[in-house]
Amino acid sequence: MFKDSSKTILCYGDSNTWGNIPDSDFRHPRSVRWPSVLQTLLGDDYEVISEGLCGRTLKSEIANPEKNGIDYILPCILSHEPLDFVIIMLASNDVKDKYGLSANDIAKNLKETISIIKSADIDNVENLKILIICPPEVIVSEKGLDERYKEGIEKFKKLPELYKQVALETNSSFLNAGDYISSSKIDGLHFDAEAHLKLADVVKQWIQKN
Repeated sequence: MFKDSSKTILCYGDSNTWGNIPDSDFRHPRSVRWPSVLQTLLGDDYEVISEGLCGRTLKSEIANPEKNGIDYILPCILSHEPLDFVIIMLASNDVKDKYGLSANDIAKNLKETISIIKSADIDNVENLKILIICPPEVIVSEKGLDERYKEGIEKFKKLPELYKQVALETNSSFLNAGDYISSSKIDGLHFDAEAHLKLADVVKQWIQKN
């Protein structure tokens, strides 16, 4: 049970925040998904809100505009305010070849998203802490190259440094998930149970230091 004094953490991401099981349309159980594990690790002094959507991009989707993270971030944080932490982990869909975005384009869209958060008319915005997580790279799976990522796999390799720079420019924190976990070899994109548990532990350590 949360306390009235619990600090609130918003986890904003795509299918890996939603908890997509590799190479399936199914979802990991709550005991495995990293935001839920983070809640368990932190206890009732914190409330962890999971806002993951399969296929979400930063600012790329035209056919499915509801999946543009930049358009939903403001109503999302307005819905959940006051917030103490916002954790944003997006990129895995943005690098798909169909969007034609460069790594620099993706980083620019991330910076714009952070700017929206920081300029939002919400309580506690001056004390809000933002953590930018660069997901682990999309990799070639056991089945071979995912046709959606012919150029995206190489593009992804540039993102950690670009995301780190965005964090510096926006006074946010940065975590490169690829330093701790990797995408599943089953589909080259999603997290297996072990990766979810490890990421939750790494994020917990950051939360407790901040």
